[in-house]
Amino acid sequence: MAYFWDFLRPITEAAAQFDPHIKILVFLFALGLFTISYLAYSKNKSKRLLFVSIAFALFAIKWLFKLADIFVSPGSFLADSSENVFELLIFASLFIALFRG
Repeated sequence: MAYFWDFLRPITEAAAQFDPHIKILVFLFALGLFTISYLAYSKNKSKRLLFVSIAFALFAIKWLFKLADIFVSPGSFLADSSENVFELLIFASLFIALFRG
């Protein structure tokens, strides 16, 4: 029985091959954006930049944990519920930066 989304299966399988590499790149980008935003905050002392820096720091920490999940304890280090807490805190930091900072 064929499903409508079956055409996505080869793309998903190809993406799975590159998953560890992509996770490393995302972590490095998040770490780089945290560094840039923190340096901008240290020059400007804007509350908005502080919360943006916090969001990128949380993002980098989350992806560091996801990398540990691959290389240290495969599949048992970062549960979905823990990842959801990180995402909630990231969104809260960005919300504060946009609307209150």
